[in-house]
Parts: sequence; C-alpha cells; structure tokens
Amino acid sequence: MQGLLPRPAPHTTLRIVFPVVHRVGSLSRKPYRVVYSNGTYRSRNYPGAMTLQLPIRRRTLVILALILLAVILFTWVAWEFDQTARQSESHNYYYSIDLSYNTTIDNVTLLLPVPELNNTPFFITSLLNKTAYGVSPDWNVSVVNENGTPMLAIRAARMVPEYHGYPIAIEPGTSVLPTTLVPGHEYSGETPVLMPVSVAVMETSASNIDTRHPVGHEPLFFPGGTFTPGSCVTPACDGLVYDHKVPVYVRYTSERPVVLSLRVSVEGSNAIWRGGWESNTYSDTVFIEIEDGSQGWIEGEGKLFTAEGLYY
Repeated sequence: MQGLLPRPAPHTTLRIVFPVVHRVGSLSRKPYRVVYSNGTYRSRNYPGAMTLQLPIRRRTLVILALILLAVILFTWVAWEFDQTARQSESHNYYYSIDLSYNTTIDNVTLLLPVPELNNTPFFITSLLNKTAYGVSPDWNVSVVNENGTPMLAIRAARMVPEYHGYPIAIEPGTSVLPTTLVPGHEYSGETPVLMPVSVAVMETSASNIDTRHPVGHEPLFFPGGTFTPGSCVTPACDGLVYDHKVPVYVRYTSERPVVLSLRVSVEGSNAIWRGGWESNTYSDTVFIEIEDGSQGWIEGEGKLFTAEGLYY
C-alpha cells in the first residue's frame, strides 16, 4: 500500500475504509476512502477494490411476468372474440308480399314486382315450387315478362278473406279458458280483424351485401325506372332515400265493393354478433291501396331506404 496512500499530517491517526464487496451481480471499480483522526479524509481509486451492483428485485420480476401474462391473455381473448363474431356473421335477403281484400274476389290475376338485377329475377324458386311460406296451394304462380321486366304472376279462381276476433286476456290462475272463435270470411262483431295474406322468402348470400349503394348492385323493384331523392319521416333515416314508380297489375271480379291493399318488399341485411347484434340494411318497398275499384295497370309507390343501421 506504500506509495499509494496519502501522507498523514503530524500527530494524526490513519484509518483506511474499504468498500464492502458483494458476491453477486456484475463487478465495477469503487474508490476507497482514507480517514484521519482530525476528521479530514481523501478518496482515491484503488485498483483492487471492486463492488457488485444490486440485482433486479424479485418483486419487479413478478410484476413484469404478470404484465406479460395479462397481455397474452388479453390478446387470446380478443382473438377468440373476433373468431366467434366472424362465425356469427350473416348476409340475408328477404322478399315478402302482404295482400289483403275485405271481401271474396274471383278470377284473380296479380302481376307483382319481383326483385331483379340485370333483368334477372331473384328469390322466386321457392315461390314457383310453392315451398315458400304463405303460398296457397290453390294459386297458380309463374314469372312473366312484361315489356322487358320480369314480374311475379299470381292467378287464382277465388280468394276468400279471413277475419279474426280480438285477443282475449287470460288472468293467471284461470281454470276455465275462453272459447276460441272460429275465423270468419266476412266482417262481424265477433271477428272484426281482417288478416292479410303473407308470403315470405329468405335467402342467404355468401358475400357482403351492398346496403349503402344498392342501385345497380343489388336486387330492386323495377331498377330500370327513375330513382329520385325522397324524404324521410320520423324516425330519421340513416342513409339516402329514393322514391320511384313501380307498375302493378290487378284484375278480379266481385259481387261487392272491394278494398284491396298490397305491400311488396325486398330487403338485404348484413349482421354480426359482437356482444349484441349489429346490422345494416337496405329495403325497397312498394305499396298500393285500391278503394274505388280501379283495375288494370296501376303505378305503385316505391320507397328505397339505404344504409340503415350500424356498420362494422
């Protein structure tokens, strides 16, 4: 140590303090300290004196491990949720016809609009083979071409209306149930509710349906006609609305005045489950109501709603 230590002042005591050396961690050089009895001291790097840095605490390692585990778990849950949602995704079309007439009509011929795209009718197979919901076995159903437009022809020798009674409330604990009224074929005090004839077709699509811009891309009624911007009543519409005229043909005979109403609709919908159903749709609806006995070709009022709902 001689030559390395500073010389002490006269009448002082010399004490050398070496740093404590730990046996774990990485080595680094640490200066030693020379302390004199008069309170003064000097520090100098001592080549042989080494110290060890403290290691990362075990608690820190545990926290880092827990954070990493949470990130992995969150990623896995998010991936599983996305896969489940994708499996629930569906793309469906709906074509429906609601027809009502207040009295019996005979020799009926109806030419109704069918959804079409590029002059090709859609959703008619189950109607033609009479497997669609609501198609009467007494109807003659076919597709005819009128001035280049495919239309659904429904012909029947007779169509008889059906009237139901009002629903009857049943109190809890009632032992004697009220008598169920047999539907009638004309209006009466017991059967005042006229039931429409409802026909419905649903078909699925393997690809996404263009609900934002269906004109020219999706099946609509009379797409060769003119679509003009329309208005929307309450509740407010999400997307653009169009008005357009759609021809409908009605012919029948009856012994009484007839009030006939017709509603034909096509809708395309995309849906997915993400903690709740999210969907977006477009719909094209044609409506007519005849109270004055008009027959033949009638201009139906068409209303096209686009971009309804939520997009995901």
